[in-house]
Amino acid sequence: MFLISFEFSLFLLVVLWLNWALRGKKHVYRFFLLAANFFFYATQKTGLIFLPLGVGISNYVFALLISHTTNRTRRKVLLWIDISINLGFLAFFKYFDFLYHCLDSVLVPLNVQLPPPFFDIFFPIGISFFTFQGVSYCIDVYRDPQQLLRNPVDVLLFVSFFPTILAGPIMRAKQFVPQVDHPCQDSRSFQEGFALILSGLFKKLVISSYLSEHIVRDVFQAPAGFSSLTVLIAVYAYSVQIYCDFSGYSDIAIGIAQLMGYRLPPNFGIPYAVSNVQEFWQHWHISLSTWLRDYLYIPLGGSRKGKVRKYLNLMITMGLGGLWHGPDSRFVLWGLLHGVFLALKHMWQDLRQSRSGDTRPSFGLSIPGMAPVFKFGQRFFIFTLVSFLWVFFQAANSASAFEIFRAILAFHSKGAGFEALVLPAIAGGLAIQFWGAKLSDLYSRLQERLPLQLQAVTTALICSVIIRLGPSGIPPFIYFQF
Repeated sequence: MFLISFEFSLFLLVVLWLNWALRGKKHVYRFFLLAANFFFYATQKTGLIFLPLGVGISNYVFALLISHTTNRTRRKVLLWIDISINLGFLAFFKYFDFLYHCLDSVLVPLNVQLPPPFFDIFFPIGISFFTFQGVSYCIDVYRDPQQLLRNPVDVLLFVSFFPTILAGPIMRAKQFVPQVDHPCQDSRSFQEGFALILSGLFKKLVISSYLSEHIVRDVFQAPAGFSSLTVLIAVYAYSVQIYCDFSGYSDIAIGIAQLMGYRLPPNFGIPYAVSNVQEFWQHWHISLSTWLRDYLYIPLGGSRKGKVRKYLNLMITMGLGGLWHGPDSRFVLWGLLHGVFLALKHMWQDLRQSRSGDTRPSFGLSIPGMAPVFKFGQRFFIFTLVSFLWVFFQAANSASAFEIFRAILAFHSKGAGFEALVLPAIAGGLAIQFWGAKLSDLYSRLQERLPLQLQAVTTALICSVIIRLGPSGIPPFIYFQF
């Protein structure tokens, strides 16, 4: 069941009706929502509901054991067993082929040949997201036993919540579970939910799909057939495409949850209007970046064990964050490069702090009237840097990524160009960052003033226009592959 489909629309209508009809019946409501979650996930790949079920049950059991264990060493052992089980699920289904071929390449020089795998491993959609959610719950209970959820159904609801199970946002149990008994039921929240869904549809169907079909896909498949300028524009176009695609999904997921009475954490800010890579990660995939910070970077030591260790921790965290996206060297390289630039940013901060008595002006800011130009230059540089790193996501492999870079640096004008609407689409995608939230707020306030029937007509009309502007066939969301 695709998220943007007629079948899902029918499913959502039934779920929304039952969601409010059963709210007053506490236990019945929980089992209804749990059934809706697992039914939705089962439609993605029949028979795989045991994965979120297993993740939920294992984390519930080990969190319960940890909360009732006073011995620190035993608690830590229980936590590591739970983490190993969850990562075992993830490694088996997501990294089996990668690990198999790595081991095979190591054994070949030793004249040892591995037998071929006796079964095919397929990738279960969403496993990276709900596994991280399950792990975060158990770690939270390890840190604070007061966060224990005594009802196993609550843990399963948290792990399997259908708007987020496929591609996030990655929630925390303490953010979600208390809302099950205390939904937000005001009219404004309901209108904000529709506004977010329309925003997500526009980003995905109009901006992201157009850029994919009219420049990104063709250029990344055969960069040699296009001029250097076109390849460069395609790189910027993909940067906007992946933003509109992923933030579009997040908007839809958060909007659906809001229609049901749940407030989810935001997943995106204004990532392409920042002045450094550190700020970028404060605005991009916020739920993942904060997860990596709280459950990986800080446990590694964070910045508590000296400057060199801090830089190393940043690189390890981002390298593993890249590996989280998939078992491919291009993802690891993408993560490590982000780690390098984050480390350089912290090095610069540390250097300036150590020279805090230096009163010399910063470069460029001493010239009257140049501060805005300097700031724009910083932001454009970071946008370009991040865009070039995104090449590793779209390219088929690392070799194809470097082929794109070579095509840009060749500075040749021969080859195909790009359509005139590509630049407005890129500009529109960038503008959505700044004014999308304001437009959604305006829509919500205007809708509240209309009669209920007219609200429905207006929403349906806008939705119809968006679908009409979109392509005939809707490509899957980019982050479904992770």
